[in-house]
Amino acid sequence: MSSEPRKSTPDSKALEEALQRELGRALRPASRAPRKPTGMARRVSRVLVPVEPSQQFVNELGRGLMSMAARSRRSLIRRYRTAILVGAAIFGSIASVVGVVALIVRQRTRGMPRAG
Repeated sequence: MSSEPRKSTPDSKALEEALQRELGRALRPASRAPRKPTGMARRVSRVLVPVEPSQQFVNELGRGLMSMAARSRRSLIRRYRTAILVGAAIFGSIASVVGVVALIVRQRTRGMPRAG
């Protein structure tokens, strides 16, 4: 990644001027009349020079974001898979208990004489 600042273009100059105006407004006390940007605004605009990222940085950032999104998607699938397995196990356990209870009730009702 190149750390050299990009040369000023008409767009960057306009942006710089807009930032200076906004910084001047933000630093201005409400009770005073508007004034031109202070030395602080000029120093900040000199330090914060717009730079353009290298193509390598842009590509790596894109790959990193895509990788992060894919990992997030995979973990979501894992969570649902686990929830489905746990739900199936709970359902199976309940079905087993109901089956055993039904079997016991059936055996008891067969052994009893019928009323009637």
